[in-house]
Amino acid sequence: MKSKYIRYFVLGLLILTAAVSCKSTQPATEAPPPDEALDPNDGPPDQAALNDLNAAVDKAVIARQLVIDFNGPAYFPPDWNAAESLYSQAESGKSTANLRSTRDSTARYNAAAGAYRALADKTIPQYAQDLESDVVGIRDKALAAGANYLAQDYLYEADNKAVEAYTAYQSNDYYNARDTAFAARDMYEALATGVNAYKVRLEIEDRGFVRYDPSAIETADSVGLSAIDDYDAGNIASARSKAEDALSQYNKSLAKGKESYASDTGAAAAAERQRSLDLKANVAVRQDYDAANAVYNRAVTSFRGRNYDDAGNLYNQSRILFEAVTTSAREKRRIAEEALREAELKMVESDGTARNAEIILEGGAQ
Repeated sequence: MKSKYIRYFVLGLLILTAAVSCKSTQPATEAPPPDEALDPNDGPPDQAALNDLNAAVDKAVIARQLVIDFNGPAYFPPDWNAAESLYSQAESGKSTANLRSTRDSTARYNAAAGAYRALADKTIPQYAQDLESDVVGIRDKALAAGANYLAQDYLYEADNKAVEAYTAYQSNDYYNARDTAFAARDMYEALATGVNAYKVRLEIEDRGFVRYDPSAIETADSVGLSAIDDYDAGNIASARSKAEDALSQYNKSLAKGKESYASDTGAAAAAERQRSLDLKANVAVRQDYDAANAVYNRAVTSFRGRNYDDAGNLYNQSRILFEAVTTSAREKRRIAEEALREAELKMVESDGTARNAEIILEGGAQ
């Protein structure tokens, strides 16, 4: 009986020991499968990817500015809008959260850059053609003014600048080509203005108008000489501005001279007209007087209409005609007076003859 209890005790002790052992030892778990390899695209971008993105951004920005600088939006609006849409998508979707998003951003910027570049390839030739037409047109103005014989050396310099612009364009140096073409255009413009100013100054001198506005003309002369100095120093913008100022003043002085000359010739014509009237030319040589007076009236009409060139010429013509009328009237008056004197002499002689005859008759009667 006692041994039976001992067996139960030992069995219970074994069970208790097993239970304690189970609690202190973690149950064995199934080993997890080996980790799958991480996708590099989901990881952070490396420096090379970031550099590619920055390069793509720069290309898009530069190409976009190139199109803007050469007037692409105005030349080709649909193409511009399409490129802008791509650029807007690239800007709004720009991300460096991981390698994939960085590469996607790079691709979007490259697409925008490509669109801008394609647009630039159409824009720049169009811009160059328009600028060339502009430069050639202004050069033609300089030639029309007489730069080819009044300013040959300056024209040669401007032509060289235009050739320099063309060479830069052929070398795809577009900004330099544009700026050089602008410089050539400004040189031609300054030449055209300067030569025109010189020609107006010559006209003032040739027509004797300096006396009508001497102070203003002297000032314009000073400005014109300063313009030449600036041009020689390479300050073309200042030279052009001063040439424009000189031309403006010369034109004002020329206009004043025309009006003053017309006024002077009008006064001279009116005085000659009055002399002819004093001689009764409107009666003595009426046909000639009427012809002169018709020209005079046309001159008056032109002067009132501020057409001073025509007025001056017509006044001068009428003055010459009135002088001829006055001379004719004076000659007719001289002839008439001489005839009257001869008639009076004949009358005196006739009276003497009559008296002698009367005396003779009276003597015979006695």
